Amino acid sequence: MKVGGILLLIGAGTAIGFYRAYGFRKRIADIIMLQNAFRLLETEIFYTLTPVPAAMELLEQKLPSPVQHFFHQVWCAVQNEQMSVFQAWEQGIVILEQETFCGREELGAVQSFGLSLGDGDLAAQQKNFQLLQQRLQYALEEAEREKLQQGHMWQYVGVCASMAVAILLC
Repeated sequence: MKVGGILLLIGAGTAIGFYRAYGFRKRIADIIMLQNAFRLLETEIFYTLTPVPAAMELLEQKLPSPVQHFFHQVWCAVQNEQMSVFQAWEQGIVILEQETFCGREELGAVQSFGLSLGDGDLAAQQKNFQLLQQRLQYALEEAEREKLQQGHMWQYVGVCASMAVAILLC
């Protein structure tokens, strides 16, 4: 009975450490997913001259789940609830917060991008897309640094801390 409890304790601590490390890897994947989604949105808007809500509707079929939900929420809020793009964008940010491992930097970049979406001429919009891509690239580089610094640490901390607690309890 005692051995089973110790093994369960060590397993739980190890799982927590590995989950934290997984969050660092997943954040990188989520940032890349955002970069690709906004490149597709830029292509739809500038090269096919699709209006923003229609471009979001088209993109939601082409994108993976978390970003798909984001664009679906924004599109539905603009079309069905007659919200402004900015208000709908704010609601969509909540989905990204809940369904991705994105940090404050990338969510802040996406949120500030939403402030200017649909405003201004095509040249201004293209500059906003470029700024968003630069900010997401910076966030990606930062996430990679954090993963290198803290990813393995959390795995070791999970295993070592749970073993230390198990030893103290014995």
